[in-house]
Amino acid sequence: MDQYAKYQTYGEIKYHVSLKKYTSIRVGGTVDAMIFPHDLNALLGLLKELHEDVLEFKVWGMGSNILASDEPYHGLIVKLDRCLKSVVFQANKVYVQAGVSLIALAYLAADHALSGFEFASGIPGSVGGALFMNAGAYKHDIYECLEKVLVYRNSRAEWLDKSEIEVKYRHTSFMNHRNWIILEAVFNCNEADKQRIMNTMDGRRQRRIESQPLDLPSAGSVFRNPETMSAWSCIDAVGLRGHRIGGAMFSEKHSNFIVNVDEAKAQDILNLIQLAQAKVDEEFGIKLKPEIEFFNWSSYD
Repeated sequence: MDQYAKYQTYGEIKYHVSLKKYTSIRVGGTVDAMIFPHDLNALLGLLKELHEDVLEFKVWGMGSNILASDEPYHGLIVKLDRCLKSVVFQANKVYVQAGVSLIALAYLAADHALSGFEFASGIPGSVGGALFMNAGAYKHDIYECLEKVLVYRNSRAEWLDKSEIEVKYRHTSFMNHRNWIILEAVFNCNEADKQRIMNTMDGRRQRRIESQPLDLPSAGSVFRNPETMSAWSCIDAVGLRGHRIGGAMFSEKHSNFIVNVDEAKAQDILNLIQLAQAKVDEEFGIKLKPEIEFFNWSSYD
């Protein structure tokens, strides 16, 4: 019996999975096994056993903000985007599980005439991932209407109030405690005119179509914006818009996106990231900080 077979009671297990199929930028090596838990109770039982067994594992949402290395990962990936899918509306409160698509949530809230997620209508990824790194757009972020988060830590699930979480630009307490697993959240939204909300989201969708390379695989914005100038203007200023290494390229349409144009390797993307960091540092003394998460890289994990 393989070391993962004992967990099949908790969900579907796939073996020797290529991470290219599970990352939005379509790169990554293989993983020994990936499990899709049946539901929240199954997930909690699985997490308890994994911790007791001291097994190497990582928890993933939708893989939209991840750069996985080309090397094999000898462990288990627990995928949440099939099991934690519940969204419940009660007046102006929204109860959302971590595997829910952020874009889907924005449109569901709009359909209930609730304002607060308009900024998220074009951000790929899950609610859990958004809460992990404080995703945002248009000068708004996921924590503005948050009330509390259900977190698995210290072998149990417990609620954390928003005030208990350190939140900064593209950073939260969860990034300092990577063994804490976000399960669910409660948001307080504002009632608003449904058509006005939809008009706002439709306008922003058109702006994204015009300004972002949505037709090619990417991991979204590569770098956080420095305080003094935008990340894309830094990249433009050092002449890297459209610059290509292997199958990866800084997008001609939006230079803070790296796109997979021809079967890119993860190393191609990392090389572009490091090239931009070196050139921008040399030219402006600015240290560009990646917004994407690095998975299975010895120098970044």
